[in-house]
Amino acid sequence: MVHIFGFLTGLFGAGIVGAGIVYLASSHQFTKENARHALNWHLSITILAIITIVTFLFGAEELETGTGGTIELITLPAPLDTVVTVVAIVSAFVFIVASFLGLIFPFIATGKAIFGTAWKYPLVPELVSNDE
Repeated sequence: MVHIFGFLTGLFGAGIVGAGIVYLASSHQFTKENARHALNWHLSITILAIITIVTFLFGAEELETGTGGTIELITLPAPLDTVVTVVAIVSAFVFIVASFLGLIFPFIATGKAIFGTAWKYPLVPELVSNDE
């Protein structure tokens, strides 16, 4: 259930909070392990989103104000501008794929948990390690 709880709170931008609360509050080892896996997933997605946003902001030369005006930003030198643009595009693509998988993985993890297996999300680093 922790995976679905993390998924539902993640829809409102608080997946870390939902999985984190369960991880900190649970005394049951199996629940805590599932919460740790969900928390690692949500932390990874959040870090990826921050990287994507920051690289897009650094790659932008102007920023719309919403009132019809623009704000001039720092212009990066040509080689660095290209690197930032490539990183922004790649991180945006990875973020889109990860967001799509974020709609599927919680249901897989919940199904595995129902049958007694703590499913580790694929390709997710251990940002929150096992506290044993």
